[in-house]
Amino acid sequence: MRLLLVEDTEDLADALLKHLRQAGHTTDHAPTLKAAEGFWSSERDAYDVIILDIELPDGEGTALLKEVRASGLPVGILVLTARSEVEDKVYLLDVGADDYLTKPFALDELDARLRAVKRRHIAKPLITQQVGSLAYDPTNRTVWSGPEQLQLRSQELKLFESLIQANGWSAAKEFLFDRLYGLDQDASANAIEVHVSRLRRKLAPYGLDVETIRGYGYQLKVRSDG
Repeated sequence: MRLLLVEDTEDLADALLKHLRQAGHTTDHAPTLKAAEGFWSSERDAYDVIILDIELPDGEGTALLKEVRASGLPVGILVLTARSEVEDKVYLLDVGADDYLTKPFALDELDARLRAVKRRHIAKPLITQQVGSLAYDPTNRTVWSGPEQLQLRSQELKLFESLIQANGWSAAKEFLFDRLYGLDQDASANAIEVHVSRLRRKLAPYGLDVETIRGYGYQLKVRSDG
């Protein structure tokens, strides 16, 4: 899933990001309401679920909750709250939350509630995206050439998805490293080059190239002969 985590407590945010990314979720992190609204305004069609802390340093998370619901987009919202009073929970559900977790909580319960929230929005229409001669199915996270599925390893698929989700199919190396490895400090900064090389070889027969942008990162391009 594509997730937006809105959480200002650094230790909790770091732990959640590591857990979610290791589980295969593409996760953006916003530590403030302003940052969350920035992510939402620029990528509102991208998110499956928003994990939303209510008490943020610059405002109430309910402001974003109401904004998301006013948009009419079928985005799941799982609220994180330290408030345990029944009336607080009723209010959150009434203003548009799909579900809530009271802090502290177990990661297994977070996973289960995320799955439940996603199921409620399973009818969200996702259109297959044409990438050169290939078709990318975001619902099933598969890449097709006509009736044949292109076989990509997990990190190659994440890299491909990150490149096509980036504006103009270009992305900074630091951005791609974060998407592939998250908080894994053991990964070498050059490790991403291995996956770029493998993905480049697999895309070449389909008229696509992962072009190196010196001093910046990589760009997915359709070759003129493709």
